[in-house]
Amino acid sequence: MLGRGQRLRRCGAAIVRRAFPDYCVFCGGGAVGYFCINCRYDLPRISTACGRCGQPVRVRLPRGIECADCQRRPPPYYRARSAVLYAFPVDTGLKSLKFGHALYYAPAFAELLFAEFLQHFQDADALLPVPLHHWRHSLRGFNQAVELCKPLSRETGLPLLRSAKRIRRTRPQTGLDAAARRRNVKDAFAVTGKLNCRHPLIVDDVMTTGETCRQLAHALLDAGAVTVGVLTVARASPVR
Repeated sequence: MLGRGQRLRRCGAAIVRRAFPDYCVFCGGGAVGYFCINCRYDLPRISTACGRCGQPVRVRLPRGIECADCQRRPPPYYRARSAVLYAFPVDTGLKSLKFGHALYYAPAFAELLFAEFLQHFQDADALLPVPLHHWRHSLRGFNQAVELCKPLSRETGLPLLRSAKRIRRTRPQTGLDAAARRRNVKDAFAVTGKLNCRHPLIVDDVMTTGETCRQLAHALLDAGAVTVGVLTVARASPVR
């Protein structure tokens, strides 16, 4: 249950966005939509990425050639994309959304997700926010992936899947190296009931090594999905 201070912050954020819908979420300047011209221009874009996993790469790869990580350990999802890099001011905004209950960031970041969706995932037939364990959901009061999916669902017309569950309580991935992340989320997800889609799209705030999405994609494929895509707001530098 949210405390009084958390409820007030959440309510205040909603009032601000309703009262000032044309102000940039980052700098407060005049904006069309959620970002002013300068902040939109300064978003940390991904210039070159692997066509499979979406990991930023130094040089453009030839068509059909995947990055070394994908060649060494092919991911179960057919494509992953992130709208921007996990760098300022996006990292600050996502932390405020996730830990500060600044929910007014969710529709702003969903706008970036929608652009990626139109370019890469129009074959998707459902949106799946990465589920939290029920204990963490109770402590935080919401799931940031669900909040990102709500406006994205309205724009795309796709339903939100609720059949995937995090069945094992895991440590936060932050601060763990790649091997520890792999162990941490192994067999952490399951699909309960019938999977009423064939091409689900996993949605989350940040992707680092992609291990969480790997495990969730495996669960979806085991439950009958034909293909699985991954869409996140930001891509962090992989942990080595």
